[in-house]
Amino acid sequence: MEQDILSNLGSEVRKLRVAKKMTQQELAEVCNLSLPFINLIENNKRSVSLETLVKLLSALEVSLSDFFLPFSQTDESLTVLLHLLLKSPKKAQYIELFTQILKLSEL
Repeated sequence: MEQDILSNLGSEVRKLRVAKKMTQQELAEVCNLSLPFINLIENNKRSVSLETLVKLLSALEVSLSDFFLPFSQTDESLTVLLHLLLKSPKKAQYIELFTQILKLSEL
């Protein structure tokens, strides 16, 4: 799994950048990084430090936990549920409700 994360990190950054309709140049400028460095990252030819990853994700408006979530889940329906839950303004209420349902199912 560690190798999956490392070998796909740049590709995931590219997907996020494209989804935000940003160019590599724009991302480089926002992060104060060079265009060639962004290109190398997105092509999985350079490793990034945690500090650089945080800069990139901040510019792309993605939290570290949201970024790594797909790497940690194997059940697609659970991943979808977690994404919806994390984005919900009623997250705390839903968590409490789900917890109660699960506790009832144990009886």
